[in-house]
Amino acid sequence: MKGSEWLRNYVRERGIKAEVIEVGRASTVAEAAKALGCSKREIIKSIVLVAGNEAVIAIVDGTSSVDLKRVEELIGKAVRIAEREEVRRLTGFQAGGVPPVGHGCKAFVDERVLRSERVYGGGGDERHLLLISPAEIAREAVVARIRK
Repeated sequence: MKGSEWLRNYVRERGIKAEVIEVGRASTVAEAAKALGCSKREIIKSIVLVAGNEAVIAIVDGTSSVDLKRVEELIGKAVRIAEREEVRRLTGFQAGGVPPVGHGCKAFVDERVLRSERVYGGGGDERHLLLISPAEIAREAVVARIRK
């Protein structure tokens, strides 16, 4: 299974401007915002969706939810939110730790995320977060309106 150390190596090897930071426990937006003392909008969620037999990652800010219909229109397939055990099997990361980069799946990032200078996303497990510029996420994801 992938984790924070794998993610640390991934961003370093690819020259991604990001930093894996340890925060105690941050598997939810509320936990992450409290641990960092920041706004929920500065936290991003990498929601794992299932389209047929493949994973699709939908990245939105911590105050938004994913509009499944918008994602379906973008990929031309029905999608559903992955079960916890599917998240691990499809991405290699545990639920609550899926990063916005490095998962090897088709990914979409909501346009509103790009308004921030930096955001905190999953850091490979529930004890780490990834501090990253949304522009770096956009190198691996399609930018589109995917929030409700």
